[in-house]
Amino acid sequence: MVVEHAASGGLFKNFDNKPALMRAYKASCRGGKKGDWVERGEFPFLLRNMFYFDKLWDVFDDIDVDDDRRIDEAEMTAGLKKLGFEVTGKEAAKIFDAIDGNDGGKVLFDEFCKYTSNALCSSKTLSLTFDGENPVAAKPPRRIGRSQRKKKKKNHTGRKPRRRKRSPREKFESFEKDIRRMLGDRKQMRVIWKTLDFNGNNKVSLAEIDKMCVQQPFWQLCNNKPALMRAYKYTTSKAGGGDGDAWVERFEFSKLLIHIVYFNKLWSVFDDIDTGDDRRIDFSEFCCGLCHLGLDMGVEEAEEAFDEIDENDGGQILFDEFCVWYAKKMKMPDYDS
Repeated sequence: MVVEHAASGGLFKNFDNKPALMRAYKASCRGGKKGDWVERGEFPFLLRNMFYFDKLWDVFDDIDVDDDRRIDEAEMTAGLKKLGFEVTGKEAAKIFDAIDGNDGGKVLFDEFCKYTSNALCSSKTLSLTFDGENPVAAKPPRRIGRSQRKKKKKNHTGRKPRRRKRSPREKFESFEKDIRRMLGDRKQMRVIWKTLDFNGNNKVSLAEIDKMCVQQPFWQLCNNKPALMRAYKYTTSKAGGGDGDAWVERFEFSKLLIHIVYFNKLWSVFDDIDTGDDRRIDFSEFCCGLCHLGLDMGVEEAEEAFDEIDENDGGQILFDEFCVWYAKKMKMPDYDS
């Protein structure tokens, strides 16, 4: 499209810069379920990123005086002054070291983009995810005169338009309200306990919890194995109010329901952040997902948090590690009150 516009003088005639287009494409398809395509919901971000990274490419290209698509320290120092930044040689060298993440002695365009974006934007001011909803248009001025009855809108099939599909987070908010009501209803709690403890031995295993979430329509929203495993382990542990054995007993039952809701909500957030769908979060996914957690962090603060979570220094965050950190960061809600 860009090449055709460049030939015909269209809107994107000045955007034929391959490194900038590659960077815009990668940043745009990060927020979707598949990382190889720009989908309709990500389209607004593609347009924004094309403008943003093209401007960054113009700056990068001005600094890169020898046109080798790499910036050395001397070019960085001269380029900063050319752009109007009054920096000393030491300050320029410090900036260069911060950008040169692999210590190769050269700054590539990808490194330049990453540093500039992180330096200018926090997790709240720039979100690389998109929920698929169109921006709300301004209402037209009210018409004067006799009002007419509005006709119901129909789509091209002649049927009534479908309601907007609720996001997992919205579903969990409604589900959480139902659980709150159940905790105060002894009769309903007995029914749920009998559903779980179908053999009547007053002990519930992980397999029985999993069976309920698979078979019972109401609980199928919570049919996420990592979250159920975490809820079961935490409920039976002494830290979660249990007695430390391998069974959920009647006195631990209400806590189990609380933990099922809590860890499934965490799983939905974790799954949103994990754009690669490999059940692991790398540092770039963590930075992009901070807005999902309601946290505003700069780059250095995000790096410290990531290192704190990644206890084994594997460069990836697993769901268990994520749960431990988030439980420390944000207090678990108490439904008993």
